[in-house]
Amino acid sequence: MNQSSYNQHQSHANNQIDQHDQEIHGQSNQSKQQQQSHPEMQKQSQPSQHQHLHNDQSHHQHSNHGHMDGDHEIHHASNDHHEDHYNPLQMPCDWEIARKHALSRRTAQEKKKDPLKTLQIETCPCCGFEVDREDIPYCSDPMALSFLGSGFTLFYNYLRYCIIILFIQLLVKQLHNLYTNFNGSYCSHIKREKMEGHIIEEPYCPESIFLRLSLANKLDNREALEMMQVLNFISIFIIMFVLIYFRKSQRQIDTTIDEEQLTPADYTICVKNIPTGLSVDYKYELKNLFENYSILDSTKQIIVRKVVLVYDIEEIIELEKKLDQLLQSKKDAIKQSNFNFHHESVKKIDEEIEHLEHQIHKIEEEYETHNTNFSGIAFISFDDESMKQLVLQDNPHTQWERMRSHINRGQLKSLTNNDLQWHGQKLFLEQAPEPNDVDWEFIHITTSEKIFKRVRAWVYYILFESAAFFIIYLISHRLALLGDEAHEEELKGKLDQDTKRKINIMSFSISMTIVLFNKFGVAKIVHYIVDDEKISNKTKFQISFVYKYALALFLNAAIISFLVDIVILKNVKGAGGFIQNESQIFVLNAIFPPFIWCVDPWSLCKNIWRKYIMSKGDKALLTQQEANKLMEEPDYLSAKRYSDVMKTMWFTFMYGTAIPLGTLFSAFGILIYYFVDYYNILRRRTVKESISIQLSTEMIEMLEYIIAWCAFGEMIMTYTFFKEVSKIDILLIVLAILYQQLPMEDISEYLFPVENNEEIKPYAEGSASFDTDYDRENPVTKHQALAEWNKRQQSADNPHPKNQKILAQQDEFGFAGDSHFGRR
Repeated sequence: MNQSSYNQHQSHANNQIDQHDQEIHGQSNQSKQQQQSHPEMQKQSQPSQHQHLHNDQSHHQHSNHGHMDGDHEIHHASNDHHEDHYNPLQMPCDWEIARKHALSRRTAQEKKKDPLKTLQIETCPCCGFEVDREDIPYCSDPMALSFLGSGFTLFYNYLRYCIIILFIQLLVKQLHNLYTNFNGSYCSHIKREKMEGHIIEEPYCPESIFLRLSLANKLDNREALEMMQVLNFISIFIIMFVLIYFRKSQRQIDTTIDEEQLTPADYTICVKNIPTGLSVDYKYELKNLFENYSILDSTKQIIVRKVVLVYDIEEIIELEKKLDQLLQSKKDAIKQSNFNFHHESVKKIDEEIEHLEHQIHKIEEEYETHNTNFSGIAFISFDDESMKQLVLQDNPHTQWERMRSHINRGQLKSLTNNDLQWHGQKLFLEQAPEPNDVDWEFIHITTSEKIFKRVRAWVYYILFESAAFFIIYLISHRLALLGDEAHEEELKGKLDQDTKRKINIMSFSISMTIVLFNKFGVAKIVHYIVDDEKISNKTKFQISFVYKYALALFLNAAIISFLVDIVILKNVKGAGGFIQNESQIFVLNAIFPPFIWCVDPWSLCKNIWRKYIMSKGDKALLTQQEANKLMEEPDYLSAKRYSDVMKTMWFTFMYGTAIPLGTLFSAFGILIYYFVDYYNILRRRTVKESISIQLSTEMIEMLEYIIAWCAFGEMIMTYTFFKEVSKIDILLIVLAILYQQLPMEDISEYLFPVENNEEIKPYAEGSASFDTDYDRENPVTKHQALAEWNKRQQSADNPHPKNQKILAQQDEFGFAGDSHFGRR
């Protein structure tokens, strides 16, 4: 969505409610006076289903209580452009502003400042982040990324445990396998075959280091096979315990970061299924509802500090698309006028742009003032985290209730007196995601539309993956047949060296093409498919992406080879067969992703393009917003990183029994990937989203499938090579199935409890260091909220903002905060 309106302040009815105790008390009394006209909202002792009423007088009386945002009052601002006002659509762009924007979006911490010497804090006018930052040392622990939220530190801990698991498998099982395989003699045995009337002698396996180090070289060593099965069983038991402890490690990191960092989500819940279309002041009514009726214990006080409503912004999105078209017309007009930015045709388009901007602002103002297009979702922030937890605890709901509510258009029959309801609709409460984890463009999408789009996305995914699978299958099948034909020609003495070399080059080229397609083509298409699901939460988007992308990579890399080489052609240890092909994939998979990620063609291309565009000067014809985007580093997407690692882990555990060398390659491949990725996120990437622990938890669930893949791979490889299935393999399959069905998160919490020693701090103290908030991310309210935030940071009336914050904390709470001013 084009954020086109940064350059104008809105004149919203958006005044704040003061947070001093006296007015809080007054508001509480005022809310209680309304109880008689809101009986349905109460968790009352007697049943009552009266209609929620709100007359015009009440609406006007409380309309100014809509926007609650700390201790400062938001003032209305002019809608006109000013010379010193940031204009995201200005052309030509100001490269100095763009450079400062890029500095503010670096993966770096804000510099610590002396409150007594810091006169002003320079912030980016378009996003509100501080410009003055200092790089994180490359040798630092990933906990240094805690200012971005827990998600990124959790990812690097995830990589660490993947490396640990691979080395456990290597030390307990695979080193013994490599030793016995290397000392085996089966592949060197000579077999005699009759071909065209001649007796031909050849070894059981082609001369290859991969085959010598594989399971094929000890087919005549039964004792080594039995020992391999026992060691595999032991290693899986150890890995199961490590995975349980791994969950504890992730929870500990998340808890530690949550204790150190105060974010809006610590105080906030997301409320869904709110009745829409009512002629009421929703912010005031929600505040009244939660302060008076949201908990069962009437002796405890609940204080609401902020209510941010979510709107259906489809109309604004369409207008911004028209704005993009006008901007392109303006660029064309400037070119036609020989770069005369003041040409009459250019000015005419500027007037149209100004008119459309004004229209967008007017619509946004209408949304917020009169709750037009309210979607029935709101973010509600409380005075402290204990209040939030108490409200969530007293208002649980089930998925079955949500399904019934959806079928009955929001209504639920058989509501109890303890259900928090409004107009017969039960309010569904859940922990709110971070403000920059919300996808504000899709959060308003109805449940029916989401179901339709997700079913359609799965249909598209299955069709695409089926087509890709079939094409790669045909190529792999043809390549395998070509290898067999070449081998026969070689035995007959009809294959010259040049032809053999060409076949090998073609074989490698096709394999590399498949790897590249999996790496780039599949990722791009899966991204489009998942984007069409219109997921309202960026963490959930990444979870969906990882599931689909990792599954596609695994199918294309592992299952196709299994079907072609083992099931169809039954070429396991021959030239161009299963062992040779999968060993080659292990090598490519260990080297290729870290190498590509180290070279980083995305950054290289963007750097080249940036220099080329900047060399044009005013003729670049970029808006300020486009210039800001150009100066940023490429975005960092955690989902692609998780998918690469997940595919490697699944692949390794499935075929590690037959190719133990693959475990070694994978272990060092992920180790290299760890250091390359950490360098890239610190120096060559822009992080724009806050990823919750939910993504990491889901990825652990996916990682635990290595137990099943290992058991399945052990059984398949034993049967393929030895034509038997041992009792140990069957026991391991049963164990893997049981492990997948058990609630491992609950078991981990029981065995390794994690204490949360977070100090409860009031909202007024915590919000002082918020680098973003729900109103600053909400497209309808962000322009006003960002303008006020920047004004507050740079105000001449407040020359020492950080110092003022510390002094305010000392006056109100008797102590200073922890002086951490990082950003999520």
